[in-house]
Amino acid sequence: MVMHPMGLIFGFGFVSVLLVVAGVVLLVLWAVRPHALSPTSSLPSAPMALWTGQVGTRETPLDILARRFASVEITAEEFERGRDVLGGGKT
Repeated sequence: MVMHPMGLIFGFGFVSVLLVVAGVVLLVLWAVRPHALSPTSSLPSAPMALWTGQVGTRETPLDILARRFASVEITAEEFERGRDVLGGGKT
C-alpha cells in the first residue's frame, strides 16, 4: 500500500510542529530555572517553587535584615536597630 504524498507532508508537518513546541518549552525551562536558584530571590515564582521544592519558604524580616547586613547594604548599627525593632535582639 502506497501512502498519498499529501499524507506524508501533513505527517511531517505535524511532527515538526511538535518538535518546535517541545524545543520552546525546554528553552523556557532552561532559561527560567537558574533565576529561581539565585541567592537573591527570596520567594520563587509558583512554577519554579514546585520545580525546586521551595514551596512555602519565605524569608522572615530578620532573615532579610541579616541578608542585607551580610551583603553590606546596611551598617552594623542599622542592623542592630532593625533587629531590636523586630524583637530579635537581646532583652
